[in-house]
Amino acid sequence: QLFKIYFKVNKLHLCKPLIRAVESSALKDRFSKSQLVTYKYYVGRKYMFDNNLKEAEEYLRYSFEHCHRDSQSNKRLILIYLIPVKMLLGQMPKTALLKKYDLDEFTGVMEAVKEGNVFNLNKALEENEKTFIKW
Repeated sequence: QLFKIYFKVNKLHLCKPLIRAVESSALKDRFSKSQLVTYKYYVGRKYMFDNNLKEAEEYLRYSFEHCHRDSQSNKRLILIYLIPVKMLLGQMPKTALLKKYDLDEFTGVMEAVKEGNVFNLNKALEENEKTFIKW
């Protein structure tokens, strides 16, 4: 719950000692599957904001792959961060994935990046700016 609060109040620097404490203790071994998925989701987001993209991808991918298959809304929340991380690492999402999780905002960005078209990239980012900021 602390991670959620720190993200809500935009105090991400407070996550670092918490992550260190969890990682250095045996506490993590006692997490339930859902708690571990949530923990890795927030740590992945923190890594993303710190521009540690490989670590962010690892943690967010774990969260996505281990999230309950019926939790479509949670999977969508994870993808909101996992997709941009993977794109920055050079891996584009499949259109079917974007449609399945109602993340069409990324379609124009993805197509522009694939084409190497900076004008269309800026246009796609501008068109979806409010949504991206809200996320």
